[in-house]
Parts: sequence; structure tokens; C-alpha cells
Amino acid sequence: MPSPQHLAPYYLPVSFQPLLAYLTQGRSPGRWAEDQFALDVVVGSPGGPEFPTRCLAALTALDSLPLQVKDLMRGLIDELRLDPDGAFLPGTLSTWEDGVLRVNVDWPDIEAPARAVTNPARSRRVLLAGVVHECGHALVEDRRGGVPLRHYVRLLAAAGWLPHPLSDQFPFRGKPNLDHLEAHLLHRLRQVDGRWDPDAPAAAPGQPGPAELDWHLDGLHGSPVPGPTTHPTVGLMPSSKLATELLAAATAGDLPDLLRGCGLTHQEVRAALARHPAVSPYAEEQACETPAEIFRCLQLERVQRSLPALEEGRRLLIRPWREAELKFGPREPARMPPAPRRWPPTPAPALGRR
Repeated sequence: MPSPQHLAPYYLPVSFQPLLAYLTQGRSPGRWAEDQFALDVVVGSPGGPEFPTRCLAALTALDSLPLQVKDLMRGLIDELRLDPDGAFLPGTLSTWEDGVLRVNVDWPDIEAPARAVTNPARSRRVLLAGVVHECGHALVEDRRGGVPLRHYVRLLAAAGWLPHPLSDQFPFRGKPNLDHLEAHLLHRLRQVDGRWDPDAPAAAPGQPGPAELDWHLDGLHGSPVPGPTTHPTVGLMPSSKLATELLAAATAGDLPDLLRGCGLTHQEVRAALARHPAVSPYAEEQACETPAEIFRCLQLERVQRSLPALEEGRRLLIRPWREAELKFGPREPARMPPAPRRWPPTPAPALGRR
């Protein structure tokens, strides 16, 4: 069993100073984010007239992040960029890549419909959801370890990602448990590309890479890898999409013959589709979004029922961090720069460095 430190390499047993402590000294939220999270806060080209206010809202929202997410921000994120809507692809709230977290502070849904001013509570919820989701990506793709590829694949299986029954009957026959599904899907993945190491993170040196993993798992997105146009994939798809395709075949009258040809019954397929529900609609958009959405739901949502994907997420994404907390004991006092000499203090600039 790997040590807690190996499972949570981003964990640093140091507390976080609250934003209020900085504000009472006349310091800016940008300075607080830089000091407490070791972030380089960069403000992009201004958008509309509310852009500075929205930037401040994004920075102050960080104070409400769950503790594990704060550790991730401090350990895995190097730069926080606050950009207007025009700097993103349409409909994008936030992105993470190579240690840079970008937040769209002009995203339309931050402002409630038919309102002349931003709804602070809604803004905070939307901003937190985006930041936590992107930190989930950073956690899963951390090349130092903690979330090996086999855990990534297990989370997909627990969230209902399945191959089409015509191409792979194993997940539909005999009610295989998650251990068997994980082993089977990893075997299929290594058949696509034998370089995949189940015990290393997807972004670790020697692995084909996260973009190739997306392509090899579902073939729906990511940069195509070199080779033939019809590059082999495991062919995973969310249960909802698979159900839609099978419903279309049933409407056309083809489904009974198709299932009979691969030795399956309609009842077996229906049971497999219902066995592992998705945690959210966005978790079914792309395979690469599923682990990050599981992490977001665990950190922010009050889930009324126990889902297999959430149970696996607690065990694989959160428990290692809790074990690291227990191993290292109480956190050290939060870091705080010396107070300004003059009183009352001169207010600092409202935003971070440009």
C-alpha cells in the first residue's frame, strides 16, 4: 500500500489564512491568493464595465473552497488567469492546462437572467463549481502519482461508461463487478496501445498522454494520434447515449436480431445500463470530464442517494488526502506577511499583478 504522502503529493500541512485577515490590513484579494496559494494572479484584457467587479468576485470566492481543493490549488496550480468571455471558446467557464487555471469571469450564467446586476450567491456557486471541476482535472492528471490510470478507468466504469454490446459483450453478461470491469477495460485499452501502464497516472512520463487517452477510450475528441483514420479505440460511451442508440435500433425493429447475434438478451443490456448511473449530465459529455465531475459533486453537492461513482470517488480521490492529513497531524499556523507599518493602511490595488 503506497504511503499517504505518495497518494497526496500536493498535500502541505499548513493552514490557510482567511481573506478577511488580509482585507483588515488593507491588502488586496489578489495578494491574498498569491500568498496563500502560491499563485501568480494574472488579469487579462478588460471585458465589459463589470469586469473588475467580477474579477474581485472570482478571487473572493476562493475563500469558500473546500480544504482539499485549497490544497490542490496550492500544490498543482501555478497561475490563475482571470479573463473575459471573449478569450474562451463559446460556453466555456474555466479551463486547466499545464498548471494554469483560467476562469471566465464574464461567463453569462454567472449573472442571473433578467437581472441588471450580478446575483452574488449564484456567481459564487458557479465560480466555485468551475474551479473545483478544474482542480479535479489537475488531481487526476498530476504526473507525480496519486491517481493511477487504473483508478481513472475504474471511475469511468462506475459512472456507466460502456462499450457497445455488439463490439464487446463482457460488461453485459453475468453482472461483472467493478473489479472485473476495471481489469477488462484496462486489457482492452492496452490492446489499443500497449504503452499504457495501469499503475502510472495518465500524464506520467512514458504514457502516451491525456489527449491520446481520451481518443483511445472513446474516440470522440482529443487530437487524433498518428496512424490510420480509423484508429482503434475501446469505444466507451455513456449509458444514456448507448440507451439512445439501442432505442433507435429497437424502434427500427433491429435490436432483437442484433442482440441475439451476440448472445445477449434485452434484459441483460437494460440491467447493465441501469447498474451504474452517471453523477451529472456533464459527466456524460466526454470520458475525460467524468473523474473531474465526480470530484466536483463530492466537494460541493449534497447527494441524496449513494451512487457507485461517488462511492469510488470517495475512496480513490478523497480518502488518500484524508490519510495524509491523519499521518501528518495538525497543520502549521497559516502564513501571513507582516502588517503594514502605517495606520490606517493604504489600500492596495484591487486586483493581482497584470
